[in-house]
Amino acid sequence: MPIDLPGVDRVPEGNHRKLLLRLHRLYNVAGRPATRAISQMTRKNPRLEPVSHETVSALFRGDPLPAWSKIRSIIIVLCRAADQPVDVDEELSVGVELCSSASRNPAPRPEPEPEPDPEPHPPVEIRPPEPVAEVIVHGRLPERDPFFTGREPQLDLIHEHLTRDPHVPVVVHGPLGVGKTQLIAEYARLYAPEYPIVWWVDARDLDRATTSLVELAKRLGIVPSADRRQTLDRLFAAFGRARNYLLIFDGVRSSDIRALIRTIGGSVIVTTRDATWARDSAYRDVEVPDFDPGEVAQYLRKRGRDAAAPGAFGSMPLALAEFCRNPSAPSAGEPVLAEVRSALSRLGPDPGTVRLLTLLAGFGSGPVLVPLLATAARREVPAELRALLKDQIALRRRLAALVQAGLARRSPEDGIEIPALIRLAVRDLLPDAAGERNRDHVREILVAADPGHPEDRRTWPTHRAIGAHLGPAELVDWHHPAAYRTVRHQIRFRFLDDDIAGARRLGERVETALAARSPSARTDEAVLQIRRYHANALRAAGRYPEAEALTAEMTARLAADPAYTDHPVALDLARGRGHDLRIAGHYQRALELDEETLRGHLRFFPEDDYRTAASRYNRGVSLRLLGRFGEAAADDEAAYLRLQARIGVPDGAFHRLLNAIAEDLYGLGRYREIGRRLTAVLTHGEGRELLRARRMSGVAARRLGDPGGAAEELAACHQACLVRVGVARELTLAVAMSWSGALREFGRLREALDVAERTEQQYEQALGADNPLVQVARVNVVATLLAMGRAEPARQIGTEAYVALRGRLGAEHPFTVAAVTNLASAMALEDPASARGISEEAWRSAREVYGESHPDTLLAAANFAADGGSSPSLDAVLGGLRRSLGPGHPAVLEVARGARAIAHIEPPSA
Repeated sequence: MPIDLPGVDRVPEGNHRKLLLRLHRLYNVAGRPATRAISQMTRKNPRLEPVSHETVSALFRGDPLPAWSKIRSIIIVLCRAADQPVDVDEELSVGVELCSSASRNPAPRPEPEPEPDPEPHPPVEIRPPEPVAEVIVHGRLPERDPFFTGREPQLDLIHEHLTRDPHVPVVVHGPLGVGKTQLIAEYARLYAPEYPIVWWVDARDLDRATTSLVELAKRLGIVPSADRRQTLDRLFAAFGRARNYLLIFDGVRSSDIRALIRTIGGSVIVTTRDATWARDSAYRDVEVPDFDPGEVAQYLRKRGRDAAAPGAFGSMPLALAEFCRNPSAPSAGEPVLAEVRSALSRLGPDPGTVRLLTLLAGFGSGPVLVPLLATAARREVPAELRALLKDQIALRRRLAALVQAGLARRSPEDGIEIPALIRLAVRDLLPDAAGERNRDHVREILVAADPGHPEDRRTWPTHRAIGAHLGPAELVDWHHPAAYRTVRHQIRFRFLDDDIAGARRLGERVETALAARSPSARTDEAVLQIRRYHANALRAAGRYPEAEALTAEMTARLAADPAYTDHPVALDLARGRGHDLRIAGHYQRALELDEETLRGHLRFFPEDDYRTAASRYNRGVSLRLLGRFGEAAADDEAAYLRLQARIGVPDGAFHRLLNAIAEDLYGLGRYREIGRRLTAVLTHGEGRELLRARRMSGVAARRLGDPGGAAEELAACHQACLVRVGVARELTLAVAMSWSGALREFGRLREALDVAERTEQQYEQALGADNPLVQVARVNVVATLLAMGRAEPARQIGTEAYVALRGRLGAEHPFTVAAVTNLASAMALEDPASARGISEEAWRSAREVYGESHPDTLLAAANFAADGGSSPSLDAVLGGLRRSLGPGHPAVLEVARGARAIAHIEPPSA
């Protein structure tokens, strides 16, 4: 029979009635189930306190409220039975507040009608109610660790939970040794003044917890009963009348403790190693992490130790204590071993759980992804491993058992992590965990899970998961083709993920391992690929001579080995060799090698293979560095169209080509088109490609007449390059040169000169004094000196730069054209008559390189006209500039006023 809301004569207006109104609303959306059905639902959930159907009926009739734990159970089952979404947390939060308020301040009930005097009865003994705790009862807390450190975020979070929802239990969880007990003891000391009752319960088992609560009952003046359950009932009834309290159940291991967790009128904190408690929606959870680096340093300094983190021990408080006890021998002490033995004894009879723990102890710090284990089980691994890992249900059950025992912690990305200190203990207690057999099994899993080449970004999460365990598995030292393949992919992944230092360090470890092997190992195909990626990492790190030496050595080895004649590996190596030639300033030789390499790629691979695409891209870079922008643009546009026709191409490939097209457009003088082509990169790009796009966006803004906006954008881009790429790197220095040009045109001449001169010095330090880019930087220094009117140093530096560039690159190269343009302007400042011949050379060279209508050709022609040249006329030049740049462009106005145009070089990026 449906339950009706009692009238106000039975439950007057107030918090009790408000609670009933919410309960009846939940009852209606749950389909108005029978009271027995509600009772059965509470009994079916082991996490809820069971409620009899009589209690359900009495509650809905408006009888005095039962314990909050009973009401909580009813609210949860009604929410779950509802036919529409209901916020369980909100209902519990509001319900406990109404329940608590109604219990403390019951609304007055109407006076009943007078009844006839009853027949006399024998007198009955009236027992006084159990005492209500108004006195302060603070139980004994664990002894404070004198080196307790940090934990402010966790302390604040616990306090926030208990302030917002004081009657919702807070579960504090984490593995063995992470410092849960000391954290909560510190919380209790900090906030004890807020609670009349603070009681610490040893909750390792139900008997100890019950004994502790009975002791609290005695302290509160409750007469104990022979039946301890009755004593607890009286205690909880007293809690219902108490003003406030804090109960701490420390070290909970089993679910039977839930029966003792009843919150009405007070707060409860539970500490446990079992993270499954945190998944109960009726609780708030706080996970205790390892110490952060600052806490590690602070703790060690308190202990009088060096503040360096002891990596072998990990960064849990117990691990750091072990390190301070015996820093020279990374091993778990006897107290830790005893705790781990105890945890192992509770894992149950399944030998597979212990075997899984043994296996996991062979991995390194960081989570071991469950999908990684599952992938390995489906591939070529030993039968013993396949049997352990293939049953995913059993695997996850065993992992859950390790978490419940406090030997592991879950990670958000579906992984499992064995803390370093526990790994040490497991290796001491389980000899197989430290053995070669277990290490081989870890290696087998890592190479089996390798998802292949990392050019596809969808593989990156797996590559990242594998990378955390290469060192502990000693994969670099495993002389096995599969290991070489995985290490090669790891170096490349780190390179693509902008972890250049990580890629370089891994490559150096390979070189160290190879030094102990026979010389023939260095010509193994997989090893050559590893070393090629190492050279790429050295190059990206700005260690150009080392990269060139490594590439040259490998090229010589392949040339002497007939097996590598016209071999794909030789082509891969040639792409790296082309990089070295471009960085060294040998642009023509680089183009010749790039064209030969591209022909080789087309023989071995299809047009849409990533290696062919990389080879074609390299050819485009060399074309731009030689000023052949039209050819580069045609190639890059065709490559972009081919990419668009393919499905599933990573964004990074598109972004790289769009940046190349933007640089082509700049060289062609089509500045207005650059912004449109870079929109996708600026919106969705990342890493180096985003930095390249930001640079070209700023360069386009300068050439379109917005030097202030360009200076601001390029300053931010330069700072980002310093952070992400490094100081003396090709891209960072190119951005610095662009920035100096924007500062000059914006009128900040002193700052522009400082940036230009510093960039020149950094180019010389990184690439050597004879590199063309050093002279390019000097041409840009001359540009700022001209703007400052400093004719003599501009002429002197300009002459040296022009002679060097003409001798190295030829007269008809964009760098040389800019150099001679500025040299003519410098000469015009000192002796206008002497400048005409040089300015004519600048105009004619620009016309050959760029064509008649290019803005740089027109600006060189304007200078020639200013020096007395009759053709083209100044009117014709200004007409061309208005068409290409717009009538209101600052450069047009400056030329119309008779000012000389100044050239600035923007070198293409590699």
